[in-house]
Parts: sequence; structure tokens; C-alpha cells
Amino acid sequence: MDISIFDAYWADRQPDRSDMADFWTRRASSFNAHGGEADSSAYRKALVARVAARTGLGRHDAVLDVGCGPGRHALEFAQLTGHVEGSDIAPGMIECARANAAGAMVDNAHFQVLDWAEADLEALGWVKCFNLVFASRTPAIYDRSTLNKMTEASSGYCCLLTQVTGDNSVRRELCPIAGDDRREDMTRRGLYCAFNILWLQGYYPEVEYLERSWDSECSLDEAILMYTRHFNSRGQLSEGQQAAIADKLREISRDGTVREQGHSRVAMLLWKVCP
Repeated sequence: MDISIFDAYWADRQPDRSDMADFWTRRASSFNAHGGEADSSAYRKALVARVAARTGLGRHDAVLDVGCGPGRHALEFAQLTGHVEGSDIAPGMIECARANAAGAMVDNAHFQVLDWAEADLEALGWVKCFNLVFASRTPAIYDRSTLNKMTEASSGYCCLLTQVTGDNSVRRELCPIAGDDRREDMTRRGLYCAFNILWLQGYYPEVEYLERSWDSECSLDEAILMYTRHFNSRGQLSEGQQAAIADKLREISRDGTVREQGHSRVAMLLWKVCP
């Protein structure tokens, strides 16, 4: 099968990336706070331990976390390995990551603002530099080029976590307003395309599915920002639809807060770079 089929399918209806850094910077503070909650911390610690065991990471190894956000996965890896690099397109996320590292007194993790799609691995000194290249549910990996960069930076393994199904109470309320169709298909296509591209390149990717449920809340203003962008990323909303989404969020909010309950299935795609 021609690999270009999967290039085209993955690229179809990609979200507008022009405001990505600003959007995630605006969300950085609350996103970081949610990541510090006890259930999130326990889930992340177990995940990192699982990945480390599967890839044989040790005290002298190096890890790259692509699209690291506030650095919470990276800091877990730093407890197990010699050195961790984290990169993210959003300056606000990197500020949180550096503060989290300082607060945890972790000195073997380094964070920098970086657009992965534009990263020059040779200039960074990252070609075949890392025992593990890790990326968790990040918009940084969105096509064959950004996927291949993970492989190019690795001397051992790569691990990509991508959502395949998701449901939450707030999105269910908003779906009729947004004209929600093909959402499930678009959520799954990242895994489908990444797996097939890797397979056709001669790798033997393994897939494991992880389940998670959560309860969370955010301010009304952040909810309007977050949910409007979510639905815009799958097909441009009209001004009327955006206004209706904001009105619905105001209706279901309580004391300026929007609460959601959710469940997701995430695929952990793991491939060995070197024989």
C-alpha cells in the first residue's frame, strides 16, 4: 500500500495551528493545576513506570518529551533516568514546567520553547540522542514529518500516546449546536495513520489501550475558549454557533464554573527504532 494514502488521510481537515502557542499559554495555569491533582498524578506515575519498564530505561539514559506541556511526565521520567529534555510550543507551558521542576528540586530536566514541526534536530544535537522519545496526547505530532522526527531523535524507543475515543458530559451538551459528525473518525485517525506509516517504514509498532475517567472543572471564560476551539478544530464554526456554545456554557455553569465528567480511551503506540 502507498504510504501517501496515510499522509493525505492524516492531513485532511487538520486544525488551524496559527494560534496554537497562544491558546495553550492561556490554558497553561489551569492545565497545570489539574495535572497536579492526586488522581492525575497517580495515573501519570503508573504510566511512566510502565513505559520505563517496557523500554528498559535506566539511570544513565536520556528522554525527550515532545509537547511536554507543564512538564509533569518529564519530571516523572527524571526520577528514573539521567537526563530529560522537554519541549513545547507554548511559552506559558514551559514557564509552568520550569517552576514545577524547581518546586520538586529536579535538576536533571531541561525545558525549552520549541515548535516541533520546525525543530532542526542536527542543530539541537538531538539526532539519535535519546533512549526514549515520548509524546503524550500532543498536537505536536500531527503528520508523517513530525512522527518521523521522533524516530530520528531516538537511539532506542519511541512512545506516542493518542486519544482514540472520548466522551464528556459538557461536549455531549454542545455537540448538537456544533453539528457534530465524524468526530470519532477524526479522533481515531492519528493512531490509524501513525501505525500504518510506521508499519510501511519497516517498524513493528505495538499498541496498548489505556482507560481513564475523570471529574474536572474550569472557569466559564476558559470553558468558552476551550470548547469553542475544540469544535473549531474539527470544522469551522459559524459566528452563530460560537455564540450559541458560549450561551449554553453560561447556562450549565454554576458560580462561574463549568464542571465536566469524562472518560477516554488512549492508545499507547510503542516502536523500537534500533534492532
